[in-house]
Amino acid sequence: MLSMSFIKDNYYMIIYAVTLFISLTTYKKYYDTALKYFPIIIAYTFLNEVLGYLVRTYDEISFFQNVKYSNFNDVIYNIYAIIFFCFFYFVYRQLIHNRSYKKWIIISTIISLLAYLTSTIFQNPLETNLYYALAISSWLLVFCVILYFKDKVQQQEDLIQKHNLMFWVSIALIIFYSVFPIIYVIGYTDYDTWTKYELRSVLRVLIVIMYSLFIFGFIKGRRLAFR
Repeated sequence: MLSMSFIKDNYYMIIYAVTLFISLTTYKKYYDTALKYFPIIIAYTFLNEVLGYLVRTYDEISFFQNVKYSNFNDVIYNIYAIIFFCFFYFVYRQLIHNRSYKKWIIISTIISLLAYLTSTIFQNPLETNLYYALAISSWLLVFCVILYFKDKVQQQEDLIQKHNLMFWVSIALIIFYSVFPIIYVIGYTDYDTWTKYELRSVLRVLIVIMYSLFIFGFIKGRRLAFR
């Protein structure tokens, strides 16, 4: 049985599990849309966090034989980030009608991948999170969300569509990824500020907000409203 200390320190993992459950129970609403693989991404997020916790906490669970790297779990987060961002870049490219915007999303995807590739020259992806590449990719995702909303205006559609799952997903992403990179970079480059303002707690609250909006979208969304 999970200890209270574990739940207190890792409460945000619970919302991953809850979101996954609700995404599956409501899957018939969006099974043939651009978000049809979204539950897989959510499951991947949850399992990645669990694995990261185990590697960080238990010395006997490690990706490396070298004792120096026994508690290093950054490599799985670097791989996860690339897959996560590419998934959403693909989703928005599928949903947008404007051809110029589609090209911008392709360019954003290339820039994101190049950012990660370039970061490996200056940072060891086995030892640290490639936080600069993550920041660039995050803001590129925000850019894609903005293009999505601009495209809706051009299509003369309402921006606020409370029964559209994609609306809630987009709002969640733009809220989280507008702020998350700043907090994350501070965590790796200015640890004193990170601890002084308890930014770890702020980050976890943002995670809860984002996934709560996902949940709301799954519940509130209607099949015919999705686009």
